[in-house]
Amino acid sequence: MAGPLEGRVAIVTGGGGGLAEGICARLASDGAAIAAVDVSRERAERVADLVKAAGAGAMAVEADISDRRSVEAMAAEVARGLGRVDILVNNAAIYPRRAWTEIEEEEWDRVMAVNLKGYFLCARAVYPLMKEQGRGNIVNVASITFFIGWTLLLDYVSSKGGIVGFTRTLAREVGPDGINVNAIAPGAFPTDAEKIHPDQEGYNRWVLEQQSIKRRGTPEDVGNLVSFLASDASSFITGQTIGIDGGWMMR
Repeated sequence: MAGPLEGRVAIVTGGGGGLAEGICARLASDGAAIAAVDVSRERAERVADLVKAAGAGAMAVEADISDRRSVEAMAAEVARGLGRVDILVNNAAIYPRRAWTEIEEEEWDRVMAVNLKGYFLCARAVYPLMKEQGRGNIVNVASITFFIGWTLLLDYVSSKGGIVGFTRTLAREVGPDGINVNAIAPGAFPTDAEKIHPDQEGYNRWVLEQQSIKRRGTPEDVGNLVSFLASDASSFITGQTIGIDGGWMMR
């Protein structure tokens, strides 16, 4: 029996690990071929190899999503290698942690370039392919930090708030072309990104106190939601930001 994403091709940025590993695994298990895109070819190849080992099609692409030429070359490479692009998962992000008075202008610009401008560049690059097909799904990874307001992460949280607005407006722009655009807002997940917190045990306890569901989420949980938003089952959902946080933020 064919999976709900059989025959489709998904680009996953920041595809070298963290949440992307679960996202790629679930999209592949539902039938999609995967292009794992990362600034590190080694990391992208590791995830692509995991997908291939599970029996799905995959390729690794090295790209800097903050650079237009790099993004355009990436989209063209995926179209050549896998034949089409149906799904874009904008997941890449950087996550510095410091007091807002210590954020240098260069850091602010870099966070915005990767976490927000990169999403715009990737969407622009795949849009002609999706428009020609008359269908497509874009899933942007935001964060519950936008709804909370999180200290020591001003540039990151600002970029994630921008993604919510980007998602809503892009959904209106491309809806007539048959393209759905949604965002997800993950809570805290035990990935390498959490290593910025100095007291890991204390942080873990604190997270569980905030959540209604008393277990840590997994990248596979995120993959389940992304796959739903990439499938025909969500064909009448667009412009939305869906929390996936174990019942932390209820808005």
